[in-house]
Amino acid sequence: MTSNSTVSSSMKYGLHITVIWPGTPLPLLRKFCWLIVLGAFQTCQYSYVITHLKSDTLIEIVDNLSICLPYTLLYIKLCIVWTNPSLLREILSIMEEECRKYAVLDKHNFISKAAHLSYYLTSSVMCIHITSSTFYVLGVLMPHGNATTSRELLLKMNLPFDTNESPIYELVVSAQIICQTVTAYAFGFFGGLLLMVVLHVGCQIDVMCQVLMEVPHKNKKHLRFLVSRHQEIIAFVDKIEKLFTFMALSQVVSNTILICCLGYIIIIAIQIEDGFALLMKCVLFYIGICSELFIYCFAGEYLSTKSQLISDTAYKFLWYNLHPNDSRILILVILRSQKGFTVTFGKFANLSMENFMAIMKSAASYVSVLLAMT
Repeated sequence: MTSNSTVSSSMKYGLHITVIWPGTPLPLLRKFCWLIVLGAFQTCQYSYVITHLKSDTLIEIVDNLSICLPYTLLYIKLCIVWTNPSLLREILSIMEEECRKYAVLDKHNFISKAAHLSYYLTSSVMCIHITSSTFYVLGVLMPHGNATTSRELLLKMNLPFDTNESPIYELVVSAQIICQTVTAYAFGFFGGLLLMVVLHVGCQIDVMCQVLMEVPHKNKKHLRFLVSRHQEIIAFVDKIEKLFTFMALSQVVSNTILICCLGYIIIIAIQIEDGFALLMKCVLFYIGICSELFIYCFAGEYLSTKSQLISDTAYKFLWYNLHPNDSRILILVILRSQKGFTVTFGKFANLSMENFMAIMKSAASYVSVLLAMT
């Protein structure tokens, strides 16, 4: 059996880029660069949105807002992680330690399978965001039917110099493309990070339950193993909740607005002539935003399902053959596992597929309001 870490290599690259991985060289300088670049981009972007609020059409306002919000969301996530460095490092160290410690008990390669699945899924999430960023660039820079004398920037900004002249225009667009690509990777990284830690919890629950199910005659030693592992998993999920709850809140709020804006743009692009460029830059962007929200809600649903597996395993423990004092402990395990593991957004509500559908319905209703205003 091959013992693998559930911290995938694609995530390690993301941890280095976002200056989270322990031992990253020059962390303060890199964080300062992130804050300065994102802060300058956001200032110029929102300045453009505010100054053109009265002169732009509704679709132009919605389009400008839809590209500003992801940068704001990334800024918030980076600040949350950088202000809680010990918490994330503790989560990563626990993952590494548990993979080494319980690899001996993993006779069915749950850890190895989770590691491979984590690598493919996290890589796919980041590829979706990078691809959507590429198509956004192509959609903006491809020739339009209504050519104007001014050349369009990739990201609409109020800059203190004229960007129509060469080589200033080329330099600004090149800088925007680089920033767009790096931020798209970082944006997808946080969704992949949540997916990775949730898959780790799932494989550890699978290992624990499989070990207990294969023991023909369970005794007090096995009961202690169940209780102690259950408590460890609960403590680990609590750390995940502390780190991601406000990330999830900002994700839900911004994604609801983004899904509404992008859905409106896509509908308008279908209806107008020469709307192919608008579709090209928005469709994959829309898919990426929806997938990001889906990952957060799926993570909460996945943990609830895995908690039910612990309850089923404890019930099959033949608690009625144990000593009464031991069976009482087992009943407490069953009751606690039925409560489930919860990941919330801002402590308001649990992340679940039911809430995902509610958010999508709300965004669709907001799209209809924008269409009525057109």
